[in-house]
Amino acid sequence: MLDTSNHWTIEIRPGVVFPDWYVIGSPQAKDALVAILGAFRAELCWRDYSADEDRVRSIIIRHYARTGHSSPLSELKSATGMADDALKSVLLRLRQRDLVVMDDDRIVGAYPLTDRITDHEVQINGPVVHAMCAVDALGIGDMFGEDVEISSSCRHCRAPITVSTQGAGTALETFAPPGTIVWSGIRNSEGCAADTLCTVIPFFCSDDHLEAWRRQNHPHIEGYRLSLAEALQVGRAIFAPTLAGPQASRKE
Repeated sequence: MLDTSNHWTIEIRPGVVFPDWYVIGSPQAKDALVAILGAFRAELCWRDYSADEDRVRSIIIRHYARTGHSSPLSELKSATGMADDALKSVLLRLRQRDLVVMDDDRIVGAYPLTDRITDHEVQINGPVVHAMCAVDALGIGDMFGEDVEISSSCRHCRAPITVSTQGAGTALETFAPPGTIVWSGIRNSEGCAADTLCTVIPFFCSDDHLEAWRRQNHPHIEGYRLSLAEALQVGRAIFAPTLAGPQASRKE
């Protein structure tokens, strides 16, 4: 296990820290995670994160797992017991933090999940949801404590890519094709990572197709070539704390 004790963390609820550096075992995964946190402006994103924001965000994410789509405001109001003004204020703060994505007054995403059609379909014990990027898709299982099946495609040739997990989303079970990898491109979020950073974190069926895609589309964007196991580490580090209770937190 890597020594990650000197890396930035924040306690997002009592006994739970973000990100979960404990699951990072690869130098490449560590560097990719550091770069993602920087591009996402994580320190600003999480500063003074409140219990009300955490509760509303958790309810939105759990609603995706039950239904496959985001919470209508009427259902969210009922679930939280908040008055209209209080709920809208919390949603505005979550939007400003880029923890929830909204289209006017409609919720369209809460990382790692989105109502938008993406390359990454994830089946969670029934409902099918869309993930915002490849790393997000891989982090969903551990976030919910469920094994998932991911259906995606190579960003270059569009060949189908499938991944399944085991150990409640903590490990890979099967994937195809055998050369599948993830490119963790680094692009500043500019206030909405779903429209920027997430667009350059796809799956590829081979290293050759990753390089061909980069030459044709993003020759100047830096990033990290990750094996699926490394990308799973990054996804778990980012999203496992999302719904975790204190008993699930881990320390070096």
